[in-house]
Amino acid sequence: MVHSPTKNHRFSQGSKQLFAPSEPPTAEFPIQIVHIDWDRLRAKRPILLETVQQMPAYLIKPEVLFLLEEERDPTYRLIIDLMWSTGARISEVLALKRDSFVDDGYGYGVILTSLKQKPGRPSKLSLQRSPKRYIPILDNQLIDKIHVYLYKGKFRQGQRIFPMTRQTVNRRIKALWERVGGEVPFPISCHTFRHSFAVHLLLHGRPLKYVGQLLGHKSISSTEIYTNVLTIDGEHFLRGVDFH
Repeated sequence: MVHSPTKNHRFSQGSKQLFAPSEPPTAEFPIQIVHIDWDRLRAKRPILLETVQQMPAYLIKPEVLFLLEEERDPTYRLIIDLMWSTGARISEVLALKRDSFVDDGYGYGVILTSLKQKPGRPSKLSLQRSPKRYIPILDNQLIDKIHVYLYKGKFRQGQRIFPMTRQTVNRRIKALWERVGGEVPFPISCHTFRHSFAVHLLLHGRPLKYVGQLLGHKSISSTEIYTNVLTIDGEHFLRGVDFH
């Protein structure tokens, strides 16, 4: 004889399904995969720089990676990588200390003191008055480079980790550009990597307001100039529109 489940048994089964913990929903940024034609971007860049007056010169990812590979000094390589990966001004990178890098257990990042470019090193007074912003760093390779540099440097509390001036770094970058001999088609400076950071994020569909926040812009209009990289290659909008 087959016994049907009792009322209590049915309730226990139902309660297990009703109150059992479920997997939390994942919330990822909508744009997950972006396919970028770097050769096409490189080919379109001269037109953009010639026709948009305010558009700053910028590099694309393959060019930056090439320069990082060609820079043999680990200190300057890290400085360039930080400007490229965080959008920091060179004055902000040179103001970094050991405790500027933060790991709260949920993510790693750097706190930048928003400084405009001025000759020499930033003064203590300018550091105190300037606002700060937090930039996440997700690249494990860069995180490892930072850890190794800080460990080997044995920096004291409050000590700047890059003891040089902006002019020194710019001279180093100029020498690097001259050494690669035409692989990068225009002269570059420290600020080129900040522009490249902004363009790189917009190419990946990141919101303009967020890009502006990462750059430390007070007005979104300062960030909008970079969106020209998205509109210069707009011939697909004219496909299917016949004139003859």
